[in-house]
Amino acid sequence: MIKRQTLTSQVIENILGRIKSGAIKPGERLPTEKQLTESLGVSRTCVREAMKSLESLRLISVRPKVGAVVLEPSPTALISAEHLSTAAHLEQQDVLMEFRVILEVGLASLAAQKATEEDLAMMREAMQAHKRALESDGIAHHADIAFHKAIAQATKNPIAVMVLEMISEPLSEQRRLMNAVPNAARDGLRDHGRIYKAIRDNNPEKARAVMRAHMKTAERYWRLAQAANPAGKMAIRPQLPSERQQSSKRNN
Repeated sequence: MIKRQTLTSQVIENILGRIKSGAIKPGERLPTEKQLTESLGVSRTCVREAMKSLESLRLISVRPKVGAVVLEPSPTALISAEHLSTAAHLEQQDVLMEFRVILEVGLASLAAQKATEEDLAMMREAMQAHKRALESDGIAHHADIAFHKAIAQATKNPIAVMVLEMISEPLSEQRRLMNAVPNAARDGLRDHGRIYKAIRDNNPEKARAVMRAHMKTAERYWRLAQAANPAGKMAIRPQLPSERQQSSKRNN
């Protein structure tokens, strides 16, 4: 059985280990989704996310009616997969947070110069999905990441898009834990609105400033998530709408 922390990253580690050891050779099929779910003790969602990550790194090819087939791995793909599987662990998340400040402040500035109406529409769609999540199940980290991906797309820089995609797995784990801290997802949406306005107004300096402020807020909530969840276990969860309303009344 796999431990509950960073489940998807550990599925990746498990499959990567089989590939590197030769237990599953190029051209051979991986166990089915059902088999992996049962043998590793994880959900189908974790297995699917792991498959998408490995496929994006060109380590496997998922074919209709065939399943996941192992490809001949390149050294670069193996290095990227190893980083992907380990970077999602909590002890690596501080490094990720530092890198995000370097990356995303610049992306916001560039997006403010190049964003089209189509890009702005993608950002609005992500913010609307974020708002709907807050009003329903509180699971907003997917919409959160979609907003940042929309900013990367708006830069028209393919390397920027590729880099953000490469860190999307550990970023998803980080955002999931952070958004389980009360008010984190709400404050994230507030910051996204400010970033969106700066990009919409073609104001690179403002975009840099509000993105930097957003990163500071994110870091603060990450520290709170670490304090609440030091072992990386899923001990914290999103607040339900009724709980958020009660919390808001107490704060007022």
